[in-house]
Amino acid sequence: MRFLDKKYNFLAPIKFPEKNLKRFGRQGDGGYVCEDGLVSNTEILITFGMGPDWTFELDCIKTNPEIKIFMYDYTVSYWPYMKNVLKYFRRFITLRGKPNALINRIRYLKDYLSFFKLKNIFFFSERIAYPARKKIDTDIDKVFSRIDSNNNTKDKSVILKCDIEGSEFEIIDRITKYSHRIEALIFEFHWMNKNEKVFLDSIKKLQKYFDIAHIHGNNHVDKLESGLPIVLEITLLNKKYSPDNKEYVKSFPIRGLDAPNNPTKEDLSFQFDIE
Repeated sequence: MRFLDKKYNFLAPIKFPEKNLKRFGRQGDGGYVCEDGLVSNTEILITFGMGPDWTFELDCIKTNPEIKIFMYDYTVSYWPYMKNVLKYFRRFITLRGKPNALINRIRYLKDYLSFFKLKNIFFFSERIAYPARKKIDTDIDKVFSRIDSNNNTKDKSVILKCDIEGSEFEIIDRITKYSHRIEALIFEFHWMNKNEKVFLDSIKKLQKYFDIAHIHGNNHVDKLESGLPIVLEITLLNKKYSPDNKEYVKSFPIRGLDAPNNPTKEDLSFQFDIE
């Protein structure tokens, strides 16, 4: 495994000896790394982007049954699950499908509906953007004002997870505005082949308030010629948790913590050139 270009050394995660990094969510796409104690003790989780998987949020609830989760995703709907039920029902009654296939689709729909009934979940079918140009758009200020409009969550600290397919770069400056309230950030950064410069600039802005604690390459896509994964999952912790003596984690993925997003392919390996 060859080293990454030294220009990426500032991305190398810091070792947090007093913190316990843990995977939340399934082994594959939808699972992310955060710090166990912060999930246990933080009152609010904000998630931007949900897609078809909510195992991360469910694991956070298992760890902290009182956590309140504010979720934003304008692409999510029960209709795709219902369409699959109808599709496999037609196959079953025309003797072209097995009963287990239909049962599984009914279970997926039931799991989806049950998730949104949880007392922890506050869901908004809105798109996170800055500036907010359309009726469906919501910016970071509105996200935090909603939290603070409830006396039970006003001024509470948060963990923020963001996976919004490239729009994350629009909101970096707005997120840093609330850095004093954010215990941890979990980002999926997209398309380094197009966004490398804005990505590097965004990380430097975040590092004024947060330290990188973990990094992982999404193996649904490849790496740049420089060795940097084209899509990166990065966990950052508030600088108030930074150790006095900084040591760095150099080689990835980490066995027992990371898992390939695409389980049919080998995970992406890379190493920082730090002595």
